[in-house]
Amino acid sequence: MSLLFELEQHQKLVVYEEGNQILAVRLPLRRGGEFRMRDGCLSDLTGVIYRGNIRLAWQSLEHHIILSGTEEQSDRIVLSDGYHVRQYGGLKLVAKDQGLWLLYSAKEPEKDVWHAYVQQMEEEMGEPQELPGTYEKRPVLQAVQEGGYTFLLVGAEGEEQLYQWEKTWILLAEENQEEKLLPGELQNQLDLRQAQLEEKDRQIAYICEEYEKLRQIALKLQEDGRRMKEYIGIKRKKEYPPESGS
Repeated sequence: MSLLFELEQHQKLVVYEEGNQILAVRLPLRRGGEFRMRDGCLSDLTGVIYRGNIRLAWQSLEHHIILSGTEEQSDRIVLSDGYHVRQYGGLKLVAKDQGLWLLYSAKEPEKDVWHAYVQQMEEEMGEPQELPGTYEKRPVLQAVQEGGYTFLLVGAEGEEQLYQWEKTWILLAEENQEEKLLPGELQNQLDLRQAQLEEKDRQIAYICEEYEKLRQIALKLQEDGRRMKEYIGIKRKKEYPPESGS
């Protein structure tokens, strides 16, 4: 998973998972622009800008759900599943109505079914609110914000339902409905926003790919430099052997 954040002074920050690390790259690319943010990340990296600061959520190797800022001391366990019974996943952070919310899905072990939840994270953590629906597999869970509204796409893949996120969940459309229940102009805005998000994902993937190429070139140059230094050292020893007894 890769995230792109717009910062001040026309700078950007790409945050992504590699192995079990969370890494970040500042753009435009400069020497020393890459840095490690966290170790021990298993999956489900998500993030938003909240009150001017980057906030991240991710699943640790111990199956804790961690809420983070950019500094390690900001880390906080918000959900814990040490025995991996609930199987938390599908994390999505959303900034809405001056609050920070976490969307996630979890398994109900006794009934072997899945549910989707939303929970407020900052200041006072609220109780998890269960979204409508019960699923045989982990549901798709996606949030889209457009035109002052927040929409949630929730459900089994290919059978998602679209909700407007207000004080209650307002069902707007089902994936298999021919006629959408959204007003035409708002539906167009939502479709456009979805296309923009997909394009943003493609741009992030391209940036990460190009950065990896540059990183490999830099590593090769460093290795070539090291070998050249060793070669010069060996050659000098042969040309100017140490005098005996010195």
